[in-house]
Amino acid sequence: MLVVISIIGMLAALLLPAINKARAAARGSQCQSNLRQFGIGLAARATSSRDSSYCSGDFNFQRDGVPTEFGWVSDLIDRGVVVSEMRCPSNPASTSVAVHQALTMSIADITLSADSGCSTCEDCMDNRRMGNDPHVNAMGDRVVNVAHQIVEQSLNDPPSRAPLVSQTMIGQGYNTNYAGSWFLFRSEFQLNKFGNVNLGRSSCASAYSSPATSATFKNWLTDTKSRFVTRGPLTTKRVDSGRAPASTIPLLCDAATLGYLDLDIDLDETVPAHSTYTVSMVGEPVAIDSGAGLTQFEVPQFPNGTPREGTSGWLRAWNHHTKQDYRGMAPLHMGIAYVLMADGSVQAIEDSNGDRYINNGFPQHHDYWTSEEIEVGDLNLASYYSLMSKGKHN
Repeated sequence: MLVVISIIGMLAALLLPAINKARAAARGSQCQSNLRQFGIGLAARATSSRDSSYCSGDFNFQRDGVPTEFGWVSDLIDRGVVVSEMRCPSNPASTSVAVHQALTMSIADITLSADSGCSTCEDCMDNRRMGNDPHVNAMGDRVVNVAHQIVEQSLNDPPSRAPLVSQTMIGQGYNTNYAGSWFLFRSEFQLNKFGNVNLGRSSCASAYSSPATSATFKNWLTDTKSRFVTRGPLTTKRVDSGRAPASTIPLLCDAATLGYLDLDIDLDETVPAHSTYTVSMVGEPVAIDSGAGLTQFEVPQFPNGTPREGTSGWLRAWNHHTKQDYRGMAPLHMGIAYVLMADGSVQAIEDSNGDRYINNGFPQHHDYWTSEEIEVGDLNLASYYSLMSKGKHN
């Protein structure tokens, strides 16, 4: 009897790794299928939208507005894609930062009450913080979005907001654990004549210079991942005219964990108490290393008067010394990160040294990359500051 038990134990030990690999492969296949379906939805939106943009922005309450009305998740739901039912099964995070923001963002930040004296602040925000005004639909029902309900009901903390967020966001499909790329949401920076990131719209520039504008609002405006200093969501025209092949331009990908929900109760059966949430965006061009006036992992800034051209010009610095910061791209599938590209393909990008980060051209770093080995090159993943750039080969 003991011999039989021992044999069964040995067989189980031999089979377990194979079973685990089969399960991981199944999860990987599901993840790739999800991304392909998202790609079909984004491409359909680009075809039908007036500006041929793939989406309306990031799934991020603070940066892009009410998550049920703005951002790629809302865009896909409008096209009948139930995004919350298509999460990556290998990601331990069950939600995204937008849900965390809906639970925790102060009412003052939602209503912009601290900036009520700034006449151009609301114009700059395009009324995205509060979104559509409440209205009565054709059936006589009052329609109120999550932001207006938080304000109307004076819901000031995560426990009081949890039922509302569960009902109006999670229950309606507004949830994901994937992240979009900076290219998808922002395309590229708007730069001034000295090569510095610049507020593009006059209303935003006016809001920034107004003495009535709060420091918090100014920080939102100058956030390099915000809408205000970039050219907006990626369009098919920009993809077609770019120097980066569409097969290398990332749209959506497996996302790294950012934090924990501050909730002692389940948000719903799919988002349990203290769930982790992911970043909503990966990428933005940052300095590869420190030196020559640049700081590693920061967006370059140049003194006024810096020339555009020449060896000391800002154009060389952007092209030679920056890369997209893809540290939020997570290799969740046995060392593989799946990435949806602009041509609709899903690419498998390997973390070959197992440090849990994808190195696209950065030096070794004690907190991130264990070596300077380039795990994905520019021919497989667009990594320059602009889709019009070819880096040192311009």
